[in-house]
Amino acid sequence: MFDGAQLVLGLGKRMFVERKLGSRQAYVIVCGNEKGGSGKTTTAMHLIVALLNSGHKVASIDLDTRQLSLSRYIENRKNWIHKNGLNLPQSDHAHLEKANTDSVLDNESSELRRFSEIVQSVEKSYDFIVIDTPGHDSYLMRLAHSMADTLV
Repeated sequence: MFDGAQLVLGLGKRMFVERKLGSRQAYVIVCGNEKGGSGKTTTAMHLIVALLNSGHKVASIDLDTRQLSLSRYIENRKNWIHKNGLNLPQSDHAHLEKANTDSVLDNESSELRRFSEIVQSVEKSYDFIVIDTPGHDSYLMRLAHSMADTLV
């Protein structure tokens, strides 16, 4: 976490504002590497389950709009828990949908807005946010890296 400041997402700019006394902010863990197949998603899933099993409230975000591997892991875990009648903790999960217009600027603006909405909806009510990034360089991957308290 940033001492005395909180990361605020806004229209493509990072800015820091003074954190109000007593406010709570989730600790952000980002799994990132430009190389595909490096274990980012598997690591993210293990972190999520370990944190959940330790009693923490965890939100997870899948930024890989092409593969959505973390989203599939989360869905498979949810289905397995249901199928076996178990009561295991689960993360509050969100994934980014790929914007598909003819304008790169419009696509990036739309995806940034959605990412900002997701982060803002969970940053005050969860202990941890685990973010899985795609295996290629992108502005969202770089933004996620910049907001990480821990970058794996």
